[in-house]
Amino acid sequence: MSVVSDFIEIEDYKNDIFRIITEIEGKCENLENIYKEYLKQATKTKDYLMSLDTLFFQLNLTKKDANNYSELFSLFIYQMYGQYYKFYNKVLRNLENIDKTDLFKDLVYEKKFTSYTDLHYKEYSFEEIRSIHNLIVSIMTCISNYIEKQKYEIEDDDVRVNKGVSIDTLVFEKRRFNDILTNENRLFHSIMKKFYDYQKKIMKRIMLKLKLLYFQIDNDIQFESFNYSPRQSITPNIDSKFRKVAKQQDFESILLQEFNYTPVIKPDIFTSVKLFIFKFLSKFCIF
Repeated sequence: MSVVSDFIEIEDYKNDIFRIITEIEGKCENLENIYKEYLKQATKTKDYLMSLDTLFFQLNLTKKDANNYSELFSLFIYQMYGQYYKFYNKVLRNLENIDKTDLFKDLVYEKKFTSYTDLHYKEYSFEEIRSIHNLIVSIMTCISNYIEKQKYEIEDDDVRVNKGVSIDTLVFEKRRFNDILTNENRLFHSIMKKFYDYQKKIMKRIMLKLKLLYFQIDNDIQFESFNYSPRQSITPNIDSKFRKVAKQQDFESILLQEFNYTPVIKPDIFTSVKLFIFKFLSKFCIF
């Protein structure tokens, strides 16, 4: 994938996650309205108060679960901005001692972005991430274009050298400068690819957990409306599987089969002794 398509995919994941969080919050709000409605009835009689505990626990735990995932995603966005912010400053440092006169003719490559620190959490918008990402990509593109242009110039210079024009040292300097830029750009592309791979992996995991939570809620309580639209989702196959499984009564048991306890049967003493003797004698046997 190209850097453009990779980042577009990341944006799609981000949009899907925001959409699911909004839908879950909507379901929690519906559940809270139901709880408040019955709470008015329960407060009229003391004996009824405890009867709503299960509904309250269900609401409270679901809201905390959703809030935890929302905070996790916010933390991820914070760290994602930090990655690109640090990377951008590294790019500037690496190019500090390089002549940039012809490198960035039509690009303002030095810009001020919101500062970032690992010690103090701060919320950053995805638009800020997009801006700093796009500038890094523009810098890398300019470098790539310059490298290709220089290659053609060096080829023409080599022809003149072969015809006796004494520009050998100049050609060597041009080739050396081009090699430096090539290595720097390879480093930048490698770092960017690592960012993409990590970000997509984490976003997929968060999205999977959120969708599982969403369909669990929908399986537990059948609301009058089902707002989540698979047409907006970038993972329709997962949605289809969750939707199909959610209709079954053993929804959670299917997903949690690995947690089923299977007792381990320990061999008796006679069996253990017999096994030990067999292993000991087998050392002296040739099969």
